Amino acid sequence: MSSPARADEAAPATNVRARVSRDSLWLASGYAATAGSGFVFWLLAAVWIPQAQLGIEASVLAAVMAAAALASNGPGSALVVMLPLGGPAARETLRRALTTTAVLSLVSGVVAGAVVAGLLPSALPPVATVCVVATCSVAWALFNVQAQALAGASDARATLIVNGSANLLKLGLLALLAFAAHATPLILVLATILPAIAMTTVSLTVLIPRALRRDNGLSGSVRRWDGDLARAFRRFAFENAIAVGIVMCAGLSLSFLVTTLASPVEGAIFAIAFQFSVALDLVGVAVATALARSAVGAFAHTAELAHGYALKVSIAVGALGATAAIATPLMFLLLGRGYPPLYGMAVVGILAAASAIRPGYDIWSALSRARHRVRPVLVGNAVWLLTLLAFVLLLVPRWGALGASTAVVCAALVLTVIGIVGLRHAHPHRAAPLPSKGAPA
Repeated sequence: MSSPARADEAAPATNVRARVSRDSLWLASGYAATAGSGFVFWLLAAVWIPQAQLGIEASVLAAVMAAAALASNGPGSALVVMLPLGGPAARETLRRALTTTAVLSLVSGVVAGAVVAGLLPSALPPVATVCVVATCSVAWALFNVQAQALAGASDARATLIVNGSANLLKLGLLALLAFAAHATPLILVLATILPAIAMTTVSLTVLIPRALRRDNGLSGSVRRWDGDLARAFRRFAFENAIAVGIVMCAGLSLSFLVTTLASPVEGAIFAIAFQFSVALDLVGVAVATALARSAVGAFAHTAELAHGYALKVSIAVGALGATAAIATPLMFLLLGRGYPPLYGMAVVGILAAASAIRPGYDIWSALSRARHRVRPVLVGNAVWLLTLLAFVLLLVPRWGALGASTAVVCAALVLTVIGIVGLRHAHPHRAAPLPSKGAPA
């Protein structure tokens, strides 16, 4: 018979496990909708768009997403750990996060647009290219932030609605542009960004305000924005933008680098293969986001679950990755002569291996950032970035897409080691509780 003390300790742990599992499933469902429709999107694009053009347009889209990731990750991560404060503080945090994201993405988008205009062939004038890339970067950055706002406001279920609707619209728009307006420049970019704009509008005007009202009713918080919160927001957003945003920017830029360092054909092959990697990575991202959200209020119990979740995610991702690699030859056969089946299988298999070995690092990173300990994550990501770039410059010019996938798995090995060490030192009794004023620690 268990003692009352042990029963009291077990109840919160059970609640935390249930909440993390529920949020993980909803977030993963939303990401799965994105990944599933993404596969169809890229398959249809490969059928309808010539391979060299596909490689160039995929590189432009990669530049847009990289600029958006660099701008949105810091403020978006702040929403995950600060919106649970509730009350007027949550609403002001959301407003500042959106404003900061818009400004940063405009700047990063202009830089990305200048790089695209200078390195890639385009039917548009250089100034028009810069304007299009900058505008699309702002739109995609806000789309990223609304998803993190929904997670922070405890409405992970709505991410399925937003992502699913955006991706259905994306498929329809791709078909429309490919057949009715095939001469339109940047079909891939327009088909991706326009639906995101529509669903971001719905999320910011309807879904997020509703989630905040519900969360406020449950918490009853009257916490207001003050100097402590302002400093915590600026510090956390800045450190996360550097620690995580740069990593996401580098990862999303790989298609662009393969196109410029190898060829548009290799860029097209890698862009399609990389969709498998993105889908597999989202499994770990969903679990890590749910753990970070839970760790804000119950770090000790959440940290106890980290090891188990990391192992389960790695096994699941490994199994899904093996299935994807086996299915790749058939998919590439359907795409035509420009997509060698066995070559594609090798690229997808190596990328899948990279995704399978890194969930431990993603989960450790999420726990560290939930405690506002971003500097260790920054160091780990900096090592990863240097490793990735070194191998990309060494392997991609000679081996193209295969070299890029090899560079990804070499860099992932570095993260695996850091994640193993980090999780061993993520002791629950080292939790950093919120101060009495309610500002993040």
